[in-house]
Amino acid sequence: MLGLFVLVAITQLFLPFNMIRTQSADVQTGTEFKFKLRHNKPGAFNRGNTGASLEGKYIWMQFEENKYRVTDTKEWKFNQVVHVTFTTDSLGFARIQSVSISRPAAGMNYVKARAFRNDRDTCLFFLQYPFNNYYIEDKDTRDIDDAFTKKMNDTLATNYLQVKIKENHFFVSDLVIDSLSFREFVKKVRKEKY
Repeated sequence: MLGLFVLVAITQLFLPFNMIRTQSADVQTGTEFKFKLRHNKPGAFNRGNTGASLEGKYIWMQFEENKYRVTDTKEWKFNQVVHVTFTTDSLGFARIQSVSISRPAAGMNYVKARAFRNDRDTCLFFLQYPFNNYYIEDKDTRDIDDAFTKKMNDTLATNYLQVKIKENHFFVSDLVIDSLSFREFVKKVRKEKY
């Protein structure tokens, strides 16, 4: 009886560990994309009109590449799960290659996203990716709030999220603020502040 219990316990530990290891290996061999953050619009008061905002322990982001136009809306519903495949532009930033309701072929660089229909243009859908928030520590939130907002309002600053993607698995590598890794950006702000 004890032997059976030990066998079941080992199996219960091994299966999740093996799944995590497999997904991690998939993502490490995935393609890295740079998702450009949308700049804040002057006078924008809510998250829906901003490129990124600090709220609590997260930076909530919207990306420049988050819209998709369809020709036939019969199959498309509000808040529908879709599969988005990506490619890169000449500057190396992520571009939407295709959006489909059905799962893409094996080996494609895609993630599942939520599609929301535009009220004024029913053929235009906004996409919400599963990596639209970035966790930060409390101490970083207090130190960088003003500097971060300033960089999000600066149209000359290049801000993007680096994400490795492979077959609906993703790993966020880094958040880059004005060509600095997020950790380096925080260090720079602290140095200037104190």
